[in-house]
This record gives sequence, structure tokens and C-alpha cells, in this order.
Amino acid sequence: MSRRIERRCMTAALTLGLAFGGFGMPALAADPQVPAKAPQPEQILEAMSSHLAQAKAFTYHAEIEFDQILPGGPKIRLSGAVDVAVARPGKLAVDYRDDVSQRLVWFDDGTVTVFDGVEGTFAKVSGPSDIDGMVAHLEKEFGLTLPLAEFAESDPHAVLSRGVEFAHYVGVHDVEGVMCHHVVLQRPDLDVQVFVEVGDTPLPRKVVFDYPNREGAPQYTASITEWNFEAPKPEVFVAKVPEGAAEVEFLAVEGQ
Repeated sequence: MSRRIERRCMTAALTLGLAFGGFGMPALAADPQVPAKAPQPEQILEAMSSHLAQAKAFTYHAEIEFDQILPGGPKIRLSGAVDVAVARPGKLAVDYRDDVSQRLVWFDDGTVTVFDGVEGTFAKVSGPSDIDGMVAHLEKEFGLTLPLAEFAESDPHAVLSRGVEFAHYVGVHDVEGVMCHHVVLQRPDLDVQVFVEVGDTPLPRKVVFDYPNREGAPQYTASITEWNFEAPKPEVFVAKVPEGAAEVEFLAVEGQ
């Protein structure tokens, strides 16, 4: 084999190694932000939780894509966005809209108001006065899950790790130009991928939820493109139900 051909073969082998070996880690090894030794998933999530817990008020924006299974089996991809405002311990506002729905949520010290922009209805319910307690109350009693509310709670690590049987550190990957630690959490009914920014500001930048046991194995992806740690204005948390909206009641989940 000539030296020229030998060099070409070595170059091709090196390229393949960078593309497939170590889930992308070798290609990033020269970056000073990338750890020489892979950290434990718990370390990444705990650092993220601690960083968010220190902030008493903040907002974040996420672009969302998710699958919907149509009658007969076809799977389509829909999109949306959500804006979340937090003022701990007891104020939360969510502005969610996608291709098929629109909801506004205001939580202010023990009272939640939810407005359905598609149906033109709203409902109110009282409960715990803190964000953690109210999020759990809504999910347990009414089957209502607030989008990306785990990052508004006091310990996102505990929420994301609930019921997890397997955790794996994948490597350092790019999310919209931000280098992030990529962690996978697996439980029997759900796989969660979490991307946490590398460096001194370990913010969650993307989450991917996979539901392997549901028909069509749908996926939900949220890319958190904006974080702002200035305190939201107080009026953000005041319910602003449009005039003419009809009031309805929350329906309790049967069997809970």
C-alpha cells in the first residue's frame, strides 16, 4: 500500500471514529469546558437544580414539538411554544399555545385559574399556597400537567428522577449553539433526555420525553431558548380572563 493511500485510509478511519465513537465526545475533547472524565447524571441534574433553586424569580421561553397519533395510526408532528413566569414560593404564570390548543394559567398564592382559549372557558380551584404543592395537587386530583413546570419547582432533579430505573451520561452535545451535557433517564413508561448547559450556568436547554408504551410511541421535545432572571412584574400573575368566557368546574380524576 502506498503512503498516500495509507494516509487516506488513516484519515477516513479517524473521521469515522470522531463521527461514531463515544457519542460525540472525542470531537469535543479539545474544548476546555468538556470534562475529561464523564460526570455522573446525578451530578449534572443536582447542579441544575441547585442553580435554579437559588433564583427566587425568573422567566423562560420554550419552543415545542410533539407527536399526535391520528385515528388509524398515522403520526403527525405538531408545534407550539410556552412562556413561564415564576416568583417563589407561590406565584406561577403559564402561557401555552400550539397547533391544536391554547391555555393560560395563573397561580397566585393558593388559587389557580386556567383559561382555555379554544373553548372560551375558564376554571378556578384553590389548594396549596406553594408552587410545588399546587403542581402536585393539579396532577393528582385533576390530571392536569403544566408544561415544563418541573423547572419552576424547587427541586427539578427530584421531579425528573421520580421512578427512574436507569440513568446514563451520553456526552456533550450542541443545543441551538449552546454546548450541553446530555443525560438520559429511563423508567418503565417514559424515557427522558435532559440537556444541561456546560459551565457556570447549568441551565436546562432542552428536554425530550419519549413514551415507548403508548400507541405510536409519541415524542415531546421542548427547546428552552430564553432564560431571564429579572423578577417578572406582579401583574403577570394576576388572572386576566377575557370578557364573555364561560366558567366551568375542574373535573376530578376518577379512581385517584
